[in-house]
Amino acid sequence: MKKIFIDCGTHLFQGFEQFVRKYNIDKSWECHSFEANPITFEKSKLKYDLLSKKFNIKHYNQALSDNDGQVKINCINVKKNLDGFGKNFTAQGSNILNKAPTKDGAWEFEYMEEDVYVDSVNFSQFLTNIANKEDFVLIKMDVEGSEYPIIDQLIETGSYKLINDFYCEFHSRFFDNKSDYEQKDVEYRNFFNKNGINFEKWF
Repeated sequence: MKKIFIDCGTHLFQGFEQFVRKYNIDKSWECHSFEANPITFEKSKLKYDLLSKKFNIKHYNQALSDNDGQVKINCINVKKNLDGFGKNFTAQGSNILNKAPTKDGAWEFEYMEEDVYVDSVNFSQFLTNIANKEDFVLIKMDVEGSEYPIIDQLIETGSYKLINDFYCEFHSRFFDNKSDYEQKDVEYRNFFNKNGINFEKWF
């Protein structure tokens, strides 16, 4: 049996380090971290170099999706409440949505003028390739609105059965039909918990 941690939306490894403490993750675990924003990915390399000495970890500059291919990544800079981000387009909230949000609460977004593209990975297939039902699989998912097609595909393909603990931040607030997505949030939680998967909201 393997212990596997997949960090979906790593940013600068803040969440990764929280889960290391929560689950006592060590070098015996197989860890995979995904960060779609290439600017953030480049900025995180120094941290990754330090972590790779302690953990069995792979770091991917790829977007998680319901298909393989290439997608446009909307790299965000926060205009309000900068909190030290500056104008470097590495703010949390960078996304691959067709209609990118302009704000998140009091945070106002601006995007890079030039188009940036990254490879996308079919998450359901990735999970099937690396895990089997004897493994313990932990997932943290913070992918800025892309969780909906990903989770739908996990359910449709049955690959959700490979997951033991699933932490997810929902982004229903990024969509015009917010109430429809809020309903999906509830349905997902009920579905996973009903099927014996520890499913919790991630913030």
